[in-house]
Amino acid sequence: MAMATSSTLSRCAQMLPSLVDPTLAKSRSFRSSATPAVVSTKTGTSAARIFAILLPSVPGDNFRYGGGSQSTFTGSMMDLGQLTASLFGTTNAATLLQPEHSLSAEPSLFEEDTAVLQPHQADTIRNLVANIKQSLACLTKTEGEVSVSAYDTAFCARIPAVDDPKKPQFPQSLAWIVANQHQDGSWGDDLKDWVYDRMNQTLACVVAMRSWNYCHDCVQRGVDYLQRNAHKLEAEEMERMPIGFELAFTAMLGEARTLGLDLPYDTPFFDLLEKKRGKKLERVPLELLHSTPTTMLHSLEGIQSLNIDWKRLLKFQSDDGSICCSPSSTAVLYMHTRDEQCLSFLKKALAKFDHAVPTVYPLDIFHNLWVVDTLERLGISRYFSDEIENVLAAVYKHWSDEQGICWASVLKDVPDLDDSSMAFRLLRQHGYKVSADAFKVFHKDSVFACFAVGQMVQGVSDMFNLYRASQLSYPGETRLDDALAFSQQFLTDTLTSNKGNADKWSLKKDLAGEIQYSLKYPESKNLERLEVREYVDKYGPEDAWIGKTIYRLPLVNNPDYLALAKADFNLCLAIHQRELRHILRWISNSGLSDSRSVRERIVMFYVMFSADAWEPELSAHRIAAAKCLFILLALHQLFNNQPSLTDLRLFLKVIQRWDASLVLNLPENFQACYDLLHNTLQDAMLDLGHEDLTQHFVDIWGGLVESFLIEAEWRENDTIPAMDDYWNVATTTIALEATVWSSMLISGEVDSKEITVWRKKDCQFLRRASEAIRLAQGFADYKESNHIGDHISMFKCFLNENKEFTVEDAVEHFEIMREQVQKELCRYKDQETSLSQKCRKVIMSFTKVANFYYDGEYVKECNHGLQRLMVSLVD
Repeated sequence: MAMATSSTLSRCAQMLPSLVDPTLAKSRSFRSSATPAVVSTKTGTSAARIFAILLPSVPGDNFRYGGGSQSTFTGSMMDLGQLTASLFGTTNAATLLQPEHSLSAEPSLFEEDTAVLQPHQADTIRNLVANIKQSLACLTKTEGEVSVSAYDTAFCARIPAVDDPKKPQFPQSLAWIVANQHQDGSWGDDLKDWVYDRMNQTLACVVAMRSWNYCHDCVQRGVDYLQRNAHKLEAEEMERMPIGFELAFTAMLGEARTLGLDLPYDTPFFDLLEKKRGKKLERVPLELLHSTPTTMLHSLEGIQSLNIDWKRLLKFQSDDGSICCSPSSTAVLYMHTRDEQCLSFLKKALAKFDHAVPTVYPLDIFHNLWVVDTLERLGISRYFSDEIENVLAAVYKHWSDEQGICWASVLKDVPDLDDSSMAFRLLRQHGYKVSADAFKVFHKDSVFACFAVGQMVQGVSDMFNLYRASQLSYPGETRLDDALAFSQQFLTDTLTSNKGNADKWSLKKDLAGEIQYSLKYPESKNLERLEVREYVDKYGPEDAWIGKTIYRLPLVNNPDYLALAKADFNLCLAIHQRELRHILRWISNSGLSDSRSVRERIVMFYVMFSADAWEPELSAHRIAAAKCLFILLALHQLFNNQPSLTDLRLFLKVIQRWDASLVLNLPENFQACYDLLHNTLQDAMLDLGHEDLTQHFVDIWGGLVESFLIEAEWRENDTIPAMDDYWNVATTTIALEATVWSSMLISGEVDSKEITVWRKKDCQFLRRASEAIRLAQGFADYKESNHIGDHISMFKCFLNENKEFTVEDAVEHFEIMREQVQKELCRYKDQETSLSQKCRKVIMSFTKVANFYYDGEYVKECNHGLQRLMVSLVD
């Protein structure tokens, strides 16, 4: 069965739920939900008759309105039934969608949110939040919670004592190495037996112990492991080679030979490593190493054989005494310079980590940014808003519009693309002013690279984060356009070659799946809850990270996060189910239950809208906007029935004067439409109880009806309007402005004075959002029919005014316009502070739903992604 025309769905999509704080909502009864099934209005038309008059039949739903769209998007009615079955169960869904079904016996809508859960479920959420908050309490006061590394600890253990060079400075570190050897003789991560990591860490440990003639048995077991596994290195992916592996491993092989260790030095892979080492050293000449901070400073242990002036490198030392936040590099620099600051740093790190050290430390910027990103992607960030704001405020202090940011606050001159991309995106999303000029240092010869100096290479994860960041561009930020094109192509090629999980910086559960989802759903049509549901499956509490060795970040990859994400998902699902029951009950009690098709359409749009404007605190907004949806549907049908212009003009007077006596001179469908608008207003004023909203409704809906009338006159007179005239009217009849302001009033988000101030302003954010939706619908119409058709449309008006242009020219013109509008939307979302944050979220959600629907994603996802939003998560 046909669902509706694209124009109908455009209006419906915009009418979707708006947002309000449940604490406000709980103080209001929403009395309309308890209104008897038959209510008489001033005109004498019963509410029970309204829907039958407005929508007497729905076969095909081939409505025409607001620009005269003729195309019809089809979606199986079975799809909608399945969605509803996912919400309420098969038996209940079948009952809920029947016109005669009444939900008046349902429990009150505005109980406490957690009342939708069993007591133990509410306790689970409460306890998880408390535990995580305790863990996050010191985020901005520490230098990153990170696991330790046997590799870096081994280099610390090699340092001769200050007072006796024949003894180790840190004998406890040697003891730690012995205590942490695996049964198979190796050292490395406890959970991931990764050959690169185990070989590298094991070789470092056996060289350290042999240099002190310490624990011969441990050394021999380590040598045996290296002999058994050296051949496995050839099978490893070169793209995933740890940082500096070709430098450090070959250097340690030379040291091992000098120490007399019996290793398979003739392994072919070792020769390949020597060649890679040579090529890498060519990229960073000695003079550059001495004059410019490069990532080679992070791997000093691998270049000790070079003719280095070690004292000159001390100028690159951080304030904490470390060199490039690398304990192993710092240990090597200390052994060559005996610098007290280096030693002080190592002592501090060894004391903190109980005689061992991490492979990178500190890493507070990287660590804290990824904590925030993880909380947001799992949909649980609202529980930790204070902690997140503290983190971002601290990060912003270290941000540079000229070169981005480094992975640690102590670093100043070694920015990296990964951290800069993540910081740029999170800071911009949270309202901080950051410049796209920061990406200039990573952009050379049409290529974006991980680091500004020395390494023109890319990793999968840093290109992924660049792709995510580049979608937040403002008008004129052409470098971000280049970044988007480059990263998108890189990621597409990566997936095509099945290298999506072959990242040089991480060992993730399903990085390829994360990339695939983001390429499919760019920011302009990414519904937040859909992404949360996907990420819950792809998030790995046991994921690891790659530096010189594998390391763990327990506050980034944390099983408590996943448990809370699942529990919170179920909470939100229960709230959404409760809201939809309320909406369907409101339909029944308003006499609007005579069409299963309309009920299913409401379910469809509610599911899409609540997939983006999903937060519990937006509950009343979603419900208020759903009521506006009915009004808009009624107006669409009224104008699509092609009444006389005389009747339409009189109806406009009825709205403008708010005079029920005038509507008696019009056909019943006009009376029914006025009654619906009147009843909704009266219910809202009864709920709010303290102000008259009539004039606002007159202005809002009167303006919309006037624009509908103009379009009707164009059709009646076969007029093709000037492009500017068409655009002004078409962006009004898209009805976003009417929806947003009405739902804000009905929900109680704003009062009469606030709405007056807002509506007097020329709200560019709202205008651009209306343009975005109109453009999405216009392209959908064109793609469906593959021609511009006979009805009035943006393509027809543009070509009529620019006769020298072809259809292809018009398509290109509006594609550029759509891209520009999206950029302006991004800017206004961040900068239009005269609108509340909730209002801005609602507006963006409408545009994302429109893009999601009109780009065909709804039809694709109805039986998969969207249904998954309606099913509880269990461990």
